[in-house]
Amino acid sequence: MKRKKLQDKIAFLVDELAVAEKELAALNNSETSTTPGGIRFTDLFDLDSLQAIQDAFAAATGVASIITLPSGEPITQPSNFSTLCQDVIRKTEKGLCNCMRSDAVIGRLNTTGPNVSQCMSAGLWDCGASISVDGHHLANWLIGQIRNEVLDSDQILAYAKEIGADETAFSRAFAQVTVMPLEQFNRICDFLFLMANLMSLTAYQNLQLRNYVAQIHSSNKELAHLRNFLSNIIDSMPSMLVGVDPEGRITHWNMRAADATGFAKAEVEGKQLADVMPEWANEMDKITRAIRERKPIVDEKVAEERDGVTHYNDVSVYPLIANGVDGAVIRVDDITERVRIEEMMIQSEKMMSLGGLAAGIAHEINNPLAAILGYTSLLNKRLLEDTRKNRRVAEEAGLQFEDVAAYVKARGIDAMLDGVMDSSRRAGRVVTNMLGFSRRSGGLFNHEDVIPILERALELVKSDHDLEHSYDFRDIAVIREYDEDLPTVYCDATNLQQAFFNILRNGAQAMAGAYQELDRAPRFVLRCHATDGAVHVEIEDNGPGMSPEVQRRIFEPFFTTKGVGVGTGLGMSVTYFIITESLSGSMSVSSSPGVGATFSIDLPASKADSTSSGMSGGAF
Repeated sequence: MKRKKLQDKIAFLVDELAVAEKELAALNNSETSTTPGGIRFTDLFDLDSLQAIQDAFAAATGVASIITLPSGEPITQPSNFSTLCQDVIRKTEKGLCNCMRSDAVIGRLNTTGPNVSQCMSAGLWDCGASISVDGHHLANWLIGQIRNEVLDSDQILAYAKEIGADETAFSRAFAQVTVMPLEQFNRICDFLFLMANLMSLTAYQNLQLRNYVAQIHSSNKELAHLRNFLSNIIDSMPSMLVGVDPEGRITHWNMRAADATGFAKAEVEGKQLADVMPEWANEMDKITRAIRERKPIVDEKVAEERDGVTHYNDVSVYPLIANGVDGAVIRVDDITERVRIEEMMIQSEKMMSLGGLAAGIAHEINNPLAAILGYTSLLNKRLLEDTRKNRRVAEEAGLQFEDVAAYVKARGIDAMLDGVMDSSRRAGRVVTNMLGFSRRSGGLFNHEDVIPILERALELVKSDHDLEHSYDFRDIAVIREYDEDLPTVYCDATNLQQAFFNILRNGAQAMAGAYQELDRAPRFVLRCHATDGAVHVEIEDNGPGMSPEVQRRIFEPFFTTKGVGVGTGLGMSVTYFIITESLSGSMSVSSSPGVGATFSIDLPASKADSTSSGMSGGAF
C-alpha cells in the first residue's frame, strides 16, 4: 500500500516537473520578467517595505517565505526558512537541484489561484503565487516548508540517504519543521494569492504612474527645449522686446533690451516699466489702450537723445490676445541709420536739383559776363589805345586824344576798368568751376595732372559762402609746395576735385570756428610731390585738430563733430570712398588737438602703357 502511494506521488511529481521545465525553458527564452517598456519588478516596489511585509507575513503564519524573479533569482531575503531546507537539503547537490525544480513548479504563472504542491526533496508542502502586470510575469511569492501527518518518517530518512545528507542532522532538522494541517495551509495559500493579486494591481498602478511621470518629464523636457528655442529666437532679434502685464510689470526682457539699457533680465523682471525706464512712462497709456482695444499701436521715428546724438526709434506696442494671456509686448527698433540714409537720399536729390540749377545759373551768368568782359575791353581800347580812329573821333568832338587819355588816367578810370576785367575773369573762373563741379560724372577716366584739379577745387572753395561760420576764404593764407614734372594720375577729374573740395571746405570751417581761440591766422599748406609709383598730396591746416577718438572715426559714415542740422557726416566718408575705392589710392589723417590736421593722399601714377580703354568705371 505504501509502495503504491509512493509510486503515485512520484508520477505526480514527474508530471509537475515536466510542466515546470517547459515553463522554465520558455521563461529563459523570453523577457517576461520585465514590462514592455523594460521596467523590472524592483523598479515598481520599495524593497525595504517589501521585505518588512514578507517578514511580518512569515512570522504571523509560521511559514517560510521569499519573493523571487520568475527565473528563481531571489529578490528578498528568506524569512523563517527551516534548518532542514536551508542548512541540510540545499547543502547537497541533488537536494539543491530538487529544491530548484520544486520552486519552478510552484513559481509558474497562474492567474486562477495559488500553486500548491509537495517539494521534491523532503515532501514538505509549498505554495507559490505569481505577480504579473498586464500579462507579464514579473515575480513569485513563495511560501511553505510545512509538514503534516501525511509524511512518512521512513520515507524521509530514505530520501536523506538518497541525496547524501547526514541522517542524524536530517532527522533533528526535520523534527523542527513547522507542523500545520493541510487545510490551514491551503487557507494561507488562498490569502497569499489575494496578496499577490493586490501586489499585481499595485504594480500595474505603479507602472502607470511611472509612465505618467515619464511622460510629464518628457513633456517638461520638450517644454524647456521649446522655451529655450523661443528665448534664443527672441534674444537673437535686433529689436528690443519688452513684455509687460496689464499693471505695467515687466515679464519679458530680451538680450537686446539688456544691452541697450544695461539692466540684466533678472534685475528687471517683476518691476514696473516706468521705474526701470522712466523715459517710457508715457508708453503706459499706449499699453493700456492697446490691451483694451486689442490692436497694435505704432509710433514711427521717435527721437531720442543718447550721448549727445539724436537717435530715432520705431516703437510698437502689441497686445497679447491669445490663450487668455493679458499684457503687451513693446518692440523698439533703432532706425537711426535708415533715417540718415533717407535724409542722405533726400539731400542727394536736393543736391542734384541744386546742381542742375547751378548749371543753369552759370550758363545764364556767362552771357552777361561775356558782355561785361567785351565792353570793358572795348572801353579800355577806345579810351587809352592811340589809334587813328580814336584820334579822329576825339578831334571831331573838339578834343585832343592825349587830353582824353590823360583825363581817364587822372580819374583812375583805367584802374577801374582793370578791376572790372579782373573781377569778370575771376567770376568766369568761378562759373567754369561751378559747371565742372555740377556736371555729373560719367565714369570717364583720363590721364590728369593733379595740381590743376587741386587749384580748381581751391577756387571753388574760395567762392563758397558759409553762412553758418561766416568765414571769408580770402582771410585764409594758402602756401603751395608743388614739385615740378609730376606724373599724371589716371582718374575721373570731377570725383577727385570733389574729394579735394570736401577736405578744403572742412578745414576752412574748422579754422573759422576756432579762429578766435587759436589766436593765429588760418593757413593751408598744399603739397604735391612724386613718390615711388604714386603722386603724394598733402592738405595741411592749422585749425583746432582732432582728438584720437575723432581721428579714429573721421571716415565713418554719418560721423560728425558739427551741431545738429549743420553736417550730415558724409563728406569725409565720401572722400575716403572716392580716393580708396574709385581711384584705387590711399588716404590717411594725422592730427593733434590744438595743432591742426594733415590729410595725406596717395594716387597711383599713370603707367606708360595705360590706355583709357584699359580702365572703366570706378566713378563715384
